[in-house]
Amino acid sequence: MRNGNEKGNLVIRTPTVSGSLSPRSRATRRLILNAIEQSNAAHIGSCFSVVEILSAVYASIDIGKVAARAADRDRVILSKGHAAAALYATLFQHGLLSQSDFETYHRNDSLLGGHVSHFVAHVEHSTGALGHGLPVAVGMAIGLRSKRLSSRVFVIVGDGELHEGANWEAIMLAGHLKLSNLCLLIDDNRMSQIGPTDSCCSLQPLRQRLEAFRFHAFEVDGHDEHQIGTAIMSASASGTSGAVICTTTKGRGASFMENNNLWHYRTPKNEDYQRTQAELSEAGS
Repeated sequence: MRNGNEKGNLVIRTPTVSGSLSPRSRATRRLILNAIEQSNAAHIGSCFSVVEILSAVYASIDIGKVAARAADRDRVILSKGHAAAALYATLFQHGLLSQSDFETYHRNDSLLGGHVSHFVAHVEHSTGALGHGLPVAVGMAIGLRSKRLSSRVFVIVGDGELHEGANWEAIMLAGHLKLSNLCLLIDDNRMSQIGPTDSCCSLQPLRQRLEAFRFHAFEVDGHDEHQIGTAIMSASASGTSGAVICTTTKGRGASFMENNNLWHYRTPKNEDYQRTQAELSEAGS
């Protein structure tokens, strides 16, 4: 990591992707792998990309208030709803989803579909059609502030999802209103479903664009929970809307999936499944 500029309480660095995964991150990926393989589902690359972001967000909130559906609970919206298996695995690990329910993922008659559904307990908003989560999160933040509640709203979007114009309308309004209870986290894996994000429509320079809309923006290693958590705390204390650009690798954790867009839709079976299990079981992976 190269040193960059000081911004708030966090040193902004040129982000890279870390070389190893924590035991908890590998365990989460094994849950995701098993759920997707057993249900013949897709989007494993997108799920592996966002694991540490979700983990850092849920480590930053009061799980007890979420479980109790308290009015002043923090809200989490996974706008890139096709990474549903990653969200459900995270909810399971925090005791917010039972094992019996998690094991029904993407099965017939299950509420746990391949895209996030608010019919599942402790899911705040259904997502799947990209570009909807951030506008809803802005509305939630406005509503919570009007009620003088201290709750925060975390919304996780994909970088390809930022091609949707509705997101930039929401960003413009959030910055104008200085919604300090809103934290936008961007899973910046630089891959959309059809190819590299920048070859479709470049988002760069992303941090400067967000800052132009009055966001307090940070760039971090998106597979380092500590960096993400530190950025979340700094963003929450900034007095305006916060954004954390998380540099990630699509398919992180399985070497043959990384930056390979075939794994946006492909299901790991047989040798691919066994190889992924083996790699995720290695202490140095």
